[in-house]
Amino acid sequence: MFEIAEARNGILYISDSDNRIQAIYPNGQEKWSTQLASDQDLSVFNLHLGNDGTLYAYSSDILYQGSGTTVFALSEEGAIKWKLESDNIISRFEGQFSGDVSGNLIYFTNEGLVSRNAQGDINWINGDITTSPPVEYNGHQAQVFTDLQGNIYVDNNKQQIISLDPEGNERWTSQPQKYLDSFNTFHPFFSSTGSIYMLTDKGLHGLDSRNGQNRKAASLFDYDDIRSSGIPTDGQGGYYISIRGSIQKIDANGNSKWMYIPRESEKYGVGSLKPLATDSKGNVYFPTGVGNIIGLDSKGHEIFAFLRNGFWHRITEIVIGANDNIYSINHDIGIVAFGLKGVQVYSDNLPLPLSVKPINEKGTVLVPFRSLFEAYGMKVAWDSSSKKITGSKEGLRLELSIGSRTAYVNGNAMELTEAPRIANGSTYVPLRFIGESLKKKVSWDGKSQFVNIDSD
Repeated sequence: MFEIAEARNGILYISDSDNRIQAIYPNGQEKWSTQLASDQDLSVFNLHLGNDGTLYAYSSDILYQGSGTTVFALSEEGAIKWKLESDNIISRFEGQFSGDVSGNLIYFTNEGLVSRNAQGDINWINGDITTSPPVEYNGHQAQVFTDLQGNIYVDNNKQQIISLDPEGNERWTSQPQKYLDSFNTFHPFFSSTGSIYMLTDKGLHGLDSRNGQNRKAASLFDYDDIRSSGIPTDGQGGYYISIRGSIQKIDANGNSKWMYIPRESEKYGVGSLKPLATDSKGNVYFPTGVGNIIGLDSKGHEIFAFLRNGFWHRITEIVIGANDNIYSINHDIGIVAFGLKGVQVYSDNLPLPLSVKPINEKGTVLVPFRSLFEAYGMKVAWDSSSKKITGSKEGLRLELSIGSRTAYVNGNAMELTEAPRIANGSTYVPLRFIGESLKKKVSWDGKSQFVNIDSD
């Protein structure tokens, strides 16, 4: 396996050396597998997710034959929308392909920047936006990104950032961004309020996406907005970055707060070219050259280590799921998921959002009732005097009482394996009873401690 990408709903997409793309649910179940090609030797497909959910798989033969790029566009269900083979495409690697909210693919060619739609037809070509061919290693390799409004952002060899609208027309060109250089390439993070954040060894930088104006330092401290962009941060003014082979936490001004000291076995370095991965608690995770995966807390202390200490270099990629699980692929052992010990609940193989962690009581899984009821469209009522819980929707009414193992389904008494309870300020109900009352199949994986509520 060579590449991993995560969709907003948590589904993982993986490419492998057999030119196959797989979609994996976050509980490890396969959604689909698509064979892209079988006649290309050593053709590794990289992955990019468009903002509309289209998955682009692209492969360049530059490493083996010196030219040629193949691009596939796949639907969320694994169907191939279109295929393009061209010697005219200059885009080769991460950051040189981008997909927008309309299913268009944006990339560089010998003719300029191109937008190609979901049917595979060219929308437009902007001949003023160019980059150096990949064989010119001393030339400027421009990057291209799109925001959720479909606007396009490209850097040039003058350290400027150029923004285009979805039709390929220029919106603005920024002042030279002096922090961009051969070590700190253009990689924007788009926030929910329209800010563009960038992180380099010189600190945190911001632009206004509407006009390209630099944001003042005093305005770079809205941590909720910063976190919404997905930038690697502890959420408290610290930022994680891989700087010339070292992992550091820096502040907004680029001052180092700490540096991770690798083990002696890390003979091939730590970190990767991609931004570091962080979870909701502000911990940071990164791969190393010998196949290890390290997790650090905001103070730089190790909280997690998966050690392989491979004799040869290991290609390892990681993403952090919405449930804070760590998903890792390695080119010789496949995909592995790590997470905190305890029960995890999935609905149709996707994480079910719960306000607090489930409880496993003698084999019965109990979950917070309000999260569960509302997830399945039930109206919730709580009577504090009688301590009665009621959940209702068309054709179904459930009644449970704290401490009682007798529940009622449309007025009919049912016995529970465990009574509802109040613990740590939350009210818990037995998951299997609720799921089966909703006419859903509830399955339990004892090895991983996963519960899945299946609609089928």
